[in-house]
Amino acid sequence: MEGFTHTPVLLSECIDALNIRPDGIYVDGTLGRAGHSLEIAKLLKTGRLVGIDRDAAAIEAAGERLASYSDRVTLVRGNFCDLKNILASLNITGADGMLFDLG
Repeated sequence: MEGFTHTPVLLSECIDALNIRPDGIYVDGTLGRAGHSLEIAKLLKTGRLVGIDRDAAAIEAAGERLASYSDRVTLVRGNFCDLKNILASLNITGADGMLFDLG
């Protein structure tokens, strides 16, 4: 989305609270334009970030923004209310942290 800008809400506070482990599993259930997810992905080494959004345009924009981290990021077009099934389909049995921007 050309010209689209967005400042993630409470970015440093969210990242600090998640206490990211480089080998952890994290979920961003409201991916949007991947502002929070980008910071999570930067801190992962062997871990995995699952980003979920219902909006196809958001998934596309996030994919572009997170392209440098594609080895540790999985994007899913879906609704976070289906989180259990989404994680099961990825053979993920749990997560070390989750983020949902419901504001």
